[in-house]
Order: sequence, then C-alpha cells, then structure tokens
Amino acid sequence: MIRVKEMLKELKVFERNKVPLEMKILGVAIYIQTSSVRKTAKILSEFYPVSKSAVHKWIKKFEEKLQIVTERKPRKLIAIDETIVKANGEKYYVYAAIDVERNELILMRVYPSRNYLTSKLFISEVLKYCENKPKFVIDKAPWLIKALESLGLSYERQSFRKA
Repeated sequence: MIRVKEMLKELKVFERNKVPLEMKILGVAIYIQTSSVRKTAKILSEFYPVSKSAVHKWIKKFEEKLQIVTERKPRKLIAIDETIVKANGEKYYVYAAIDVERNELILMRVYPSRNYLTSKLFISEVLKYCENKPKFVIDKAPWLIKALESLGLSYERQSFRKA
C-alpha cells in the first residue's frame, strides 16, 4: 500500500529536516490546491515560520521525484491514501491519489475532517483526471470503502505493515 509519508521518505523528496516533514506535506498539498507559492507560505506561516522561497524549493524537489499530472488519461490502477498532519494542535487530513503504473500524482487535497463525504468528494475529483473508471487500491478505511461503493467503483484493499 502506498502511504504518503513513507513514499516521500522513500523517494527522498525532502533531504533536510529543518522543517518537519508533515509541514512540507501540508505545504505541497496546499500549493496543489491554490497554485500559489505566496498563498501557501502565508497559510503555513500560521503554523510554522516558512518563507515563499522555502515553499518554492519544496515544490521543485517534489516535482523532480514525483510528476504531478493535470490531464485526463486512461488509468488502470490508482492508489488512494490519507495521512494525518498535525499543526498547532489541529489535525488536517491530506488525501493523495497516485497512478500506480505511471508513478504520477493525480491529486492531493487537504481537508479538516476525514469521513465518507470528504472521501467521496476527493474520489469524484480524482475521476475528473481519468478517461475511464479505474480500479482503486486503498487500505481498510471504512470511509474510503463506503465512498467507492457509493460511486460504483471497483477497489482492492491492502493492509499496510511497517517493516
């Protein structure tokens, strides 16, 4: 199962650890949603002091390791995962969808909650980048299962175990 944090560690996207990995993940997800380095830095600064140039470097490093695709394509297998990011005592849920065959990031979003409706909204957005109805790979999260079933999509569950 593809996990957001573990994938970024494995790809060695962010080599330095001055800023916590969770802040960098949150920053990349916010940037993908806003398409603005300035807005991303401003939002993140509420949680952690970060500059526009730092955010810009994170985005460039991220794009070097994992291509971000914004076009519709036929897709066979998409992995979806969500990870919890804590900032100033608040929890945020970063959802990511990755085309497994192409190793492309399709979509990444930040939500204040994790439930059936949030999952359904995210999956519906992912489908906008698909010419077909692909199969999804998920963990055992009941909110993801319910969302996929309500949309009539096929999926397989894979459990994640730390090595």
